[in-house]
Amino acid sequence: MAPPLIETTVVGTYPLAPRVQQLVLRADDHTFSHEPGQHVNVRMEADGSPVYRPYSPVSGPGTETLVLAVKRYDNGTCSVWLHERSVGDPVPLMPPSGNLQLRDPTRDALFLATGTGLTPMLSMLTPYLRAEGGHATLLYGERTQADLMYRAMLDRLAATYPSLSVTYVLSGEAWDGPTGHVQDHLAPALDRLDAPHAYACGVPEMVVDTNTALQDAGVPADHILTEGWEEGAVADD
Repeated sequence: MAPPLIETTVVGTYPLAPRVQQLVLRADDHTFSHEPGQHVNVRMEADGSPVYRPYSPVSGPGTETLVLAVKRYDNGTCSVWLHERSVGDPVPLMPPSGNLQLRDPTRDALFLATGTGLTPMLSMLTPYLRAEGGHATLLYGERTQADLMYRAMLDRLAATYPSLSVTYVLSGEAWDGPTGHVQDHLAPALDRLDAPHAYACGVPEMVVDTNTALQDAGVPADHILTEGWEEGAVADD
């Protein structure tokens, strides 16, 4: 039997980037208890049939609200629907689940993200930094500076916590920072860390390439944490 839906209501929306909208969802009389890094499945109706799509909350557990950052794709049934939601609209969710979650916050950590794959990294970074146990590097890839979500928040975290290093990598714009694919910048990041856990989320090709590169660099497979569906997504292309 499927778990019961969590009925939420949109209580706020905010543009984060040219095609990314932040949605704040509230579930009255319900406290979210997910592990940072996990995702929820949004449920909607399309042509009379239910459609489910996974989104990782930016926000942590312990409150009645959940914050999502949703990138709109013109042919994306659920992303278009979510971008059309207004304050007061219902958004049903399946309970949180998923393999991507923070393991040992006392160990050095490498976080890699492209696009809205940043969202689970943000939810994991907060408890990781509060634990003050290890050093962390975040590699965040996007096409242009305008596409970078939550940049002010990340810069503030890096300024507040000396244990955190944030590197932005752009693939579609010339600038004075790193360019190309985010996984091409693994070596200097690993040099700053001691036997880290590595967390990756983003486009499937990046996650698969990162997994391979990390293992080639000597990171044990059980120290690399991803959602787990990337291999199939790449194979189906």
